[in-house]
Amino acid sequence: MRLSPRRADEVSRPDSGHTAGWHPLGAALLDFHHGETDAEIVVISDLWEDEPTPVAVYYRPVGQALPALERGALALCRGRVLDLGAGAGRHALELQAAGHDVVAVDPLPEAVEIMRDRGVADARRGDLGAVAGERFDTVLMLMNGLGVVGNLHGLGRLFEDLPRVLNPGGRLVCDSADLAAVLGDESPDILDELLRPDAYLGEVEFSLRYGSLEGPRYPWIFVDPNTLEIIANAAGLEVEITGRGGRGSYTAVVTVA
Repeated sequence: MRLSPRRADEVSRPDSGHTAGWHPLGAALLDFHHGETDAEIVVISDLWEDEPTPVAVYYRPVGQALPALERGALALCRGRVLDLGAGAGRHALELQAAGHDVVAVDPLPEAVEIMRDRGVADARRGDLGAVAGERFDTVLMLMNGLGVVGNLHGLGRLFEDLPRVLNPGGRLVCDSADLAAVLGDESPDILDELLRPDAYLGEVEFSLRYGSLEGPRYPWIFVDPNTLEIIANAAGLEVEITGRGGRGSYTAVVTVA
């Protein structure tokens, strides 16, 4: 299962078919926000069994402790922060409480409505286009946030765009996972099948189902640390791996000179 290269703006544009794949998540988040706290969403892929997941994992109630990797990543944010792919806004709320000026952006209208209800001061719908002409000290992309770019080509485009969004010395704080480590632990029977010299293992497809609502398949990427550094360096950026967790997960800071 591999995807043909596409432009990063085609992957992340709010009206794209890619975004349509997230509509079940938007509906689930809104239901959770309105009191259906036992709601579940199903993540579907060819990599492992269909995975029912509590919507609380995506909503992140304020009373629910954040994972250690995410707490560490938030501590790395500096100055004015763009929370890109902000979801239901938990990270933006944490940063606001710490005194940061935060702009939270997400392509799902339900997410933007929820963020505003939860008290995010500046929540906008869209992608990088929603902050055109503005500058930040930090761009934050957590919960495998780099995956939104869809593939390695999209990741390169994101890194090329960062100097137009970040102030000199600014940073992207992000996380991802080495899919080989994940599959080696969970699905070793298909790892050999997926490891091909003509395709990058981390370029995958998912779809989401919430109740009777099922979205179309959409591209996603998990990028291993070495590949992240190679692509960032090619764009003139520096990478520091700042934390590692289970299932191949890690956090990184990508810095603009």
